[in-house]
Amino acid sequence: MLPSELLVSRIWGSRITPIFSSLSEEQIAIADQIITTFKEYKGKKQGELSEVLDEFEEGLNYRFIRGLRVLLERRCRFESISPLNPIEARKIVFEEANKQGVITNTKKRAEVLKKAASILAASIEDLEKSLWADYETELILEEFQEIEPIELLKLYNLALSQTLIFSAINMEITVKSGYQEFFRAIKFYGLMYTTETHNGNFVTNIDGPVSLLKLTERYGTSMAKLLPLIVSLEGWQIKANILRRDLQKRPRFYDFIMDEREADRIKVTYTMEKEKFDSRVEEDFYHRFNALKTGWTITREPEPLISGSTVMIPDFGFEKENMKILMEIVGFWTEEYLERKIAKIQKINQELILAVDENLACSTFENIPGNVIYYKKKVPLKPIVEILKKLERNKIKQDIAKLKIATFQLDKDIIPLKELASKHKVSVKAIRESIDTEGYTLIGNTLISHKMLEKLGEEVEKLTVKTRSEAAKIFQKNGISEVDQLLNALGYKVIWSALDPEKVPITKKEE
Repeated sequence: MLPSELLVSRIWGSRITPIFSSLSEEQIAIADQIITTFKEYKGKKQGELSEVLDEFEEGLNYRFIRGLRVLLERRCRFESISPLNPIEARKIVFEEANKQGVITNTKKRAEVLKKAASILAASIEDLEKSLWADYETELILEEFQEIEPIELLKLYNLALSQTLIFSAINMEITVKSGYQEFFRAIKFYGLMYTTETHNGNFVTNIDGPVSLLKLTERYGTSMAKLLPLIVSLEGWQIKANILRRDLQKRPRFYDFIMDEREADRIKVTYTMEKEKFDSRVEEDFYHRFNALKTGWTITREPEPLISGSTVMIPDFGFEKENMKILMEIVGFWTEEYLERKIAKIQKINQELILAVDENLACSTFENIPGNVIYYKKKVPLKPIVEILKKLERNKIKQDIAKLKIATFQLDKDIIPLKELASKHKVSVKAIRESIDTEGYTLIGNTLISHKMLEKLGEEVEKLTVKTRSEAAKIFQKNGISEVDQLLNALGYKVIWSALDPEKVPITKKEE
């Protein structure tokens, strides 16, 4: 992105478009000359480099040359190089100068420098080199990341587009492929968006920085950062509504439209900072929730939910048995944005928690229906857990009502309740409370027929050395993991007297 005063655009009617570099031989030659200048001035002062670059701007397209210059300066590393600390050196010199009064001649100046150098235990030459070494014009060009001229021009075209988008009220983006990385980037940059599908494409509307009441600069920059990814995808199109002001400072709105036909003029290599989490808020919440051991499994960035043309891309998914609820963390928001978000949730018909950052609110909306939690800095765990518990209670009630008319086929000697729960798409708790166990004994979460219980008891009785570990081998061979509960049902008790777990004995309860 470039400073707004360097934006070069063309307006006709209600349309606005950046005036891109044509990538002509003449412009490539200019870009090459400027790049060469940066390379030649490596190791020299920034002021000296600036003097030469200022000459390029005379008689040529000022904003074009300055735009290239700004982009190249961002690829530089300037450092203050001096024998002494410049701030400390100036302090000592100014203190000595004050003692001398007004410095009117070269002799008095030399005396001040001599005295200051003595205090600093340095030579006068080193002192003079250090006095202004941290000033911008005195900084030394230590490193310059080179770039090919044509790539610089493409980067310039991209930067023009980003500068225009910075003033967008909204932006509609269409992509055919790479949508997962695209959505991840939107969430990474904390943008407000809604997405739908149309003719196999993903159409995403992003609220622009001008539509917000605060934090517009930060938000606009985030929005502009999304552009390099968009232009690296296939089948992309951008439509944006741009706010500009005329000479009388009156607002005017223009349409900016750009698609993949411009890719050859603006396409650059896209890289996004690879983070495991899109934000510290998400990472903090994920780890704190996992530490609770609630029995719910939390998953990051589940697959997009699609219902008709409506698309939802949640931050987290919570799953437990046949229960599922999603969660989205909302950064920047307005009342209208949350209303659209809730309308989308209703279309998807999926349980969802919205965690809304109070500090990034751009309007006030107190009566939001559904599972909405407000937070500051950290997403609170307690209300999330309460929502999950409520969901679980409601689900169990619904499951029990559903199972009252269900027919259970108990046709095996060993039946895990999880298997029945999966078959009927209900929770294990609902199965426990609904099933008729006639002819079976419920051991933990496993139904075991009386016939199988008798058989297992006989096998344990035949053991020469009756230990818990030997009995466990018999049970596990039959797919039963509830060792202690099954031993208790067979009339055995475990005597925890041996130090070696393999030798823990079992005995009949009456013995």
